Amino acid sequence: MEETPATQYIFAPAIPIYHLVLNDRLTLCGLWLHGDPDQRRRKDDRRLLTEKPMGQFVALCSECERKSTGASAPKRPSPELLRSPKLIVIVP
Repeated sequence: MEETPATQYIFAPAIPIYHLVLNDRLTLCGLWLHGDPDQRRRKDDRRLLTEKPMGQFVALCSECERKSTGASAPKRPSPELLRSPKLIVIVP
C-alpha cells in the first residue's frame, strides 16, 4: 500500500498563490478543481503537488492558512471607517 503525504498542495505556475488540499478535488478555502489532473497542461491550470511550491513570489492562500492553523476570522472594520467622508464646502 502506498502512503499519502501528510500535506499536499494545489499550485498553478502562472498564479503565485498556492492552496492546501482538503481532498483530490477541493482545497481548504473551497477552491474546486475541474477536469482530470493528468490532462492539465496550461500554465494557469492547477496541479496537485506533494512538495511545497517554492519561488520568490509564491505564498500560501490566507484563507487556507487561517483554516489550517485554526485562527479566528479577521474582524471587519468599524462602520465609521467604512462611511464615505462628508463633503466639506468651503465658503469664501
